[in-house]
Amino acid sequence: MKINPLNKDIFSNKIDDSFNIFYIFGNNLGLIDICYYKLKKNLEVDLDNPFITNYFDEDKLLNNTEDFFDELNSISVFGSKKTIIVDIRQGNKKNDITKIFTEFNFSEIREIQLIIISYLFKQSDVLSKKLINSKNAICFTCYEENEDDIKNNLKKQLININLNLNEPQLHELTNKFSKDSKIIQNTFEKIRLQNKSGHMSFDQLLHLIDDNNDETIFEMINKLMIGNYYESINLLTNFESINFSSSYILFLIKSKFKLLQNCINMREKGLTKSEIVNNKTLNIFYKEHSLFFKMLDLWTLGNVDECLYYLFKTELNCKSKKEYEYIYLNQLFLYIYFKIKIKPN
Repeated sequence: MKINPLNKDIFSNKIDDSFNIFYIFGNNLGLIDICYYKLKKNLEVDLDNPFITNYFDEDKLLNNTEDFFDELNSISVFGSKKTIIVDIRQGNKKNDITKIFTEFNFSEIREIQLIIISYLFKQSDVLSKKLINSKNAICFTCYEENEDDIKNNLKKQLININLNLNEPQLHELTNKFSKDSKIIQNTFEKIRLQNKSGHMSFDQLLHLIDDNNDETIFEMINKLMIGNYYESINLLTNFESINFSSSYILFLIKSKFKLLQNCINMREKGLTKSEIVNNKTLNIFYKEHSLFFKMLDLWTLGNVDECLYYLFKTELNCKSKKEYEYIYLNQLFLYIYFKIKIKPN
């Protein structure tokens, strides 16, 4: 069964026991995180109990594939249904993951609850098609929110803050909203927190939305990776104040490091900075060319590899101890800063 969680609230009631496979995917990263959180709550998943819950990230799945299938074929000794979570949100080995499930029949899974979460897979991918066609699976298609839905939600919020806008103003605000559900939720929450008096001007509202969109995250990461630690950490504090999920931030930091890694490899082969940033395979935006020039001066392959490993440990900590995720993010930012500033002997 395929469900768009923006159109149907399946989590309002207990999910039918006939479904034991849950696949969350799409291009709306925030909605994926929201669905995963609600699904764990609905299924009463106990992440702290290793006897009934087993967690596999990308590395664990690829390096211990036999263990994964052994878990699928085992049952809980305590009578409760066992849950296996395959969390590949931060992974980038899509083809390798697909190969694991090429010959696998999901319909044969009966005694296990299997949850798969991914940022990479699309509906047209082989794995997605297999799961969508499995009668015992619910597939949450997490697509970006459309402009009409955002505008309708915005109108409801404007009533709460006693602000009347004309159509051009409403259109301008709607265009500035991210299409990511988590960012939209956080933006509205920030509006509610800032609007204690019950009154807010159009300019104030415009500033709040600008301060909380995707570009702010990219700006924060770019500042961090060219050594502007204090500016980047101030932006991170803003996201902490609205309880913004760490998973999206970590995903984008990893993506930036992977891109920088490719750039440095090209530099090692003798290409100039200009040739690297203009290489069409890298898809580096023109406005970021000067930033990558700076990064190429600051970073080595060794430092990038060390930061990616530290980032991997940060991901694990953030997932297992959500209440401390911003402590771990602050530590990561500081680690990256020192990797830039302290050169190896």
